[in-house]
Amino acid sequence: MSKSHDELIAELAKLLTKQNYNPVVVANHRLYARAFLDYLAERDMPVATVTPLQVEQYFCHAVQRFRVRYGRSPSPRWHKLPHTAVCKLLRLAQGEWPPVAEIGPDAMPRHAICHEYET
Repeated sequence: MSKSHDELIAELAKLLTKQNYNPVVVANHRLYARAFLDYLAERDMPVATVTPLQVEQYFCHAVQRFRVRYGRSPSPRWHKLPHTAVCKLLRLAQGEWPPVAEIGPDAMPRHAICHEYET
């Protein structure tokens, strides 16, 4: 049985707290993850089946919302913080993120090191 969105958010916060993340960072990750889950819910997309392409589509949507809200484009590196939160959330929901099939052979050693560091 898949976890509810609230359960995933709580698990993400618990994981980040256990890893000694600053409470402000934990709160921001919760907000970014909630926005992503709301986006998925609006489109009837289960978090367990999200693909990298759908994550990319979400960030295009998020940039459009940013422009509407603030009247300008976000900074070029704006997506890095929400992207980290979304990837951590998807790792909790799917067990592994990004999917191994999506990782190129040149990036595989780096991915293995990063995965080992985060677990």
